[in-house]
Amino acid sequence: MRTRTKIAIVGTGQVGTATAFELIITGLVDDLVLIDLNAQAAASQAMDLNQAASAQSFGTVVTSGDYTDCGDADIVVITASAKLAPGADRGSLLQSSSAIVDSIVPAVVEAGFHGIFVVITNPVDVITERVAKLSGFPRDRVIGTGTALDSLRVRLELARIFSVDEQSIQAYAMGEHGDTQMVPWSAVSFWGKPLDQAIADNPERASGVDPDTVLDDAKRSAFQIVKGKGTTSFGIAATTCSIIASIVRDEHSIIPVSVRLEGEYGHRDVCAGVPVILGVNGIQEVVNIHLSDAEKKAFDASLEHIRTMQEAMPPLPERG
Repeated sequence: MRTRTKIAIVGTGQVGTATAFELIITGLVDDLVLIDLNAQAAASQAMDLNQAASAQSFGTVVTSGDYTDCGDADIVVITASAKLAPGADRGSLLQSSSAIVDSIVPAVVEAGFHGIFVVITNPVDVITERVAKLSGFPRDRVIGTGTALDSLRVRLELARIFSVDEQSIQAYAMGEHGDTQMVPWSAVSFWGKPLDQAIADNPERASGVDPDTVLDDAKRSAFQIVKGKGTTSFGIAATTCSIIASIVRDEHSIIPVSVRLEGEYGHRDVCAGVPVILGVNGIQEVVNIHLSDAEKKAFDASLEHIRTMQEAMPPLPERG
């Protein structure tokens, strides 16, 4: 019986390698395999990361490999993607990302993989749905990073405004990981109070606070990063590792990830970012946030946008 945690990362660009490094320094993985079309790049990254792992006390072993190495993995993380052009939205990656996962997922499943897929590749909601269809896996074992990072960005904005630790703020972005995402502000709380009460009780700190501006600033931060360095990497890597930590440590953390809805929030057959409970078997439960009428309208509009992208996806490849 396997007692060591094995994770494979497909894609060794900035996001893949940042995720690998985060896994190493947090001790979340025993055996880490890097896979990339550029085998030499994967081998070089593995060598570099293996040296970094030797500086830690966890005993992580990093190697490079191919899809056959995924057969006994507990988790396969898909990060492979074309680059997002400055100013473009994530939907612009639809065709290229579809082709990428079409080449990855069947090969991973054919290798005998029965673990959990964690999908980072954008546009993550529709790509998560595609990975689910390509693999045939149930929804609890196909998890997109969804709005987990968006939620962190919202919390950071609120923390800056109110001068509190972002870990003390409960706030979830929901819907698309993209421009149409929304936040159920009625469910945001800190100081033991809902947001509107926190604003009312702290007028000097909350002067001029507008939830729409908070969300816009949070969304804009991603494009500021892309403009300056070409891609986001460290934030999404850390967010991905929080998802993985909840799985491998069976933490039952509540994290908003992209999951196929099966009637929750009045939607089916579409993946979107919603809070879920994550444990050793993947998605344990979808958390039902009570949305106001206006919030439900915004959430529905975001999912309609996801469906539009979903309908624009190329046909699934025929199974051999």
